[in-house]
Amino acid sequence: MILTLTGASGTGKTTIAKELLKNFPMDIFMVPSYTISKFRKLRSSDIPGEYKYVSEWRFSFLEIIEAFLWTVYPHGNVYGTTKYWVKKALRNDNVVYVMILTPDAVKKLNSFAEKLGYSEQVFYFYILSPSQEVLRERLTSRGDKKDDVEKRLRDCVKWDPEIRSWGVDYEFVKNDNTIESVTEEVTNCFLNKLSNSDDYF
Repeated sequence: MILTLTGASGTGKTTIAKELLKNFPMDIFMVPSYTISKFRKLRSSDIPGEYKYVSEWRFSFLEIIEAFLWTVYPHGNVYGTTKYWVKKALRNDNVVYVMILTPDAVKKLNSFAEKLGYSEQVFYFYILSPSQEVLRERLTSRGDKKDDVEKRLRDCVKWDPEIRSWGVDYEFVKNDNTIESVTEEVTNCFLNKLSNSDDYF
């Protein structure tokens, strides 16, 4: 099973994922994304197992052999998610795999899962943005440079108003309270959806 977290930069997706990995009542792991070490440096906020850092050559090779289900290029970085890891996550009924995704990647995952007959194995969560001031403060406090902060805000400001028309059945959550309460909301919503689906019993 896959649980996705999507939202603008600074909405707390990584923090929520960390809390889920610590407190979720089922076995839970990250689906790793491949990224190029030259472009994206390791951050203290990164989750263990979230990224596989590779050379430009290896990333290009994986693209050539069509190992990736998708590649994305947000905010000047590059990420690739392999078909192998997505298939592994979709086919496992006993483990929850977390993915932090852009809206475009969510649409590709949704289409891929439907083609394989595993659409019921994916649970989509969208973290709604707080005010621009709060987002700017969060991005700045984690060490992002001023130009990067403003670019991220420009890139993501359109997501919230557009996301409901993108054809994906999101559960919407707002991270404007404690991280524990947001994580509990995501967990309870996931478990409720799971218990109401005949596909798991």
